[in-house]
Amino acid sequence: MLSEYKTVHQKAIYQYLIIDRDGVIIESDDTFFANIHSQNIITLHPFFYSIANLLDTKKDQELLFSCIHLDTDNKSIIADITLKTFTKANPLLIIQDLTQHYNNYQLTAQRRNESVITSQILELKNKYLIEKEEFKNTFIANFSHEIREPLSGISTFVDILNKTNLNAEQTDYLNIIKTSSDHLKHMIEDILDISKIEVGKLNLIEESFNTSEFLEDIIFTYKVKAEEKGLSFNSSIEDKLPNFIIGDPYRLKQILGNLLDNAIKYTNKGNITLNISLNQIRANKANIHFEIIDTGIGIEEENFENIFTSFTQINQNHKIKGTGLGLAIVKNLVELMHGNIAVDSDFNKGTSISFNLSFKLDESSKNKKVKKVQNVHVEENENKKHNVLLIEHSEITQLSVLKILAAQKKYFLDIVSNPEDVIPILKNQKVDIILMDINLPNKTGDVLAQEIRQLPEKELKKIPILALTGKLFPEDLKRYKKAKINDVIRKPFNEKSLLRTIHKYLK
Repeated sequence: MLSEYKTVHQKAIYQYLIIDRDGVIIESDDTFFANIHSQNIITLHPFFYSIANLLDTKKDQELLFSCIHLDTDNKSIIADITLKTFTKANPLLIIQDLTQHYNNYQLTAQRRNESVITSQILELKNKYLIEKEEFKNTFIANFSHEIREPLSGISTFVDILNKTNLNAEQTDYLNIIKTSSDHLKHMIEDILDISKIEVGKLNLIEESFNTSEFLEDIIFTYKVKAEEKGLSFNSSIEDKLPNFIIGDPYRLKQILGNLLDNAIKYTNKGNITLNISLNQIRANKANIHFEIIDTGIGIEEENFENIFTSFTQINQNHKIKGTGLGLAIVKNLVELMHGNIAVDSDFNKGTSISFNLSFKLDESSKNKKVKKVQNVHVEENENKKHNVLLIEHSEITQLSVLKILAAQKKYFLDIVSNPEDVIPILKNQKVDIILMDINLPNKTGDVLAQEIRQLPEKELKKIPILALTGKLFPEDLKRYKKAKINDVIRKPFNEKSLLRTIHKYLK
């Protein structure tokens, strides 16, 4: 049975030819080339010209020629050709049909090459996207820094004008300018934050802060905002909350601020409620529940998820300003802090947004004293005047700082635009504190700060250096710390934030 199957199904893949040393075919089994007796081998295919000069040898040797394309009597094949020569016999030529093998190999190689090419294309695309994101974020950071310069000027001079004798109409105009600049400032902060979140560069800090002081500040701020719009503000803070917790107070304030701003923005009558309670304490962590309730316009259920999408505003009322980034930032920050957020709303009746966050307990809190909020005004009995050196190329910022400090009547101010002039001034006159722009011409502020710290004079190694900048990415803050810059005054600054930071380092 087996021999019958082999006779029917066996496919011949070899042809054997005995040839003389001149290449004439003496004998063949005619598998691929038939009726070729007495023909010269070179008449079968041009390839055989290449082996004609090898036939005359009288040595016992075997030569293999791989992947040869031959056109035979019935088909084209891809073959391996073996030439065997003998000392006392005519050469033997063996043609082996390996068409299927080479086709399969070629297909495998092609697939492998396509996979390699696809992988390389994907790698190039990823590299392009990374470079695109880096360019975008660098642009946003630089652009936001440049915008902060005029915003600082606007904030400063709005405060100065507000202290002058204005009539009712002028006061109204001034309030419009202040509202518009505040709105622009918040838009810049939102765009910068969402770009950090998208590339994973928004890092949380961990520091201990007093829970009651933190919440009292939030409640006071938004109670005033709500009452300005004719809304009542209610709050319920559970007594069981721990006194000190460890977390990122700035980002927590941003979350609560965005949610409370939204609640006030979309509520025309009624009240705003802030509820904060303790869920549980476990493994030295406190899980705290936050809830903001309003009696505003509400959200339709099908839009619950959409409100957390970047640049999305469910309400199309053009009188309500916004970028659609506030809630997207809130959701990302809550998730970054390993929390969860939920929304519940009755359309045209009100909305409730709640979230849970865990904070480490500060074990050393029993020994901590509550810090008093610093007054931004110098005590009247303080007669000493401080020497301030401002290193700043922006005329707007120069004038803003000059006006703020001049009004205090407690400072001598020197202004330098060129960083190359700083070292000679420090060596020749007494300076109590340095205010330094980071984005200086020809030399960055952190590099200049390092040069100051390297000077031999001991007092210059300890002199407070405060950076004026809007660049606050984590890598920026690391650079400032490495340069031994004491603190950062964030642009755009106002009179309160500038004086508070200066007074912190002048004792």
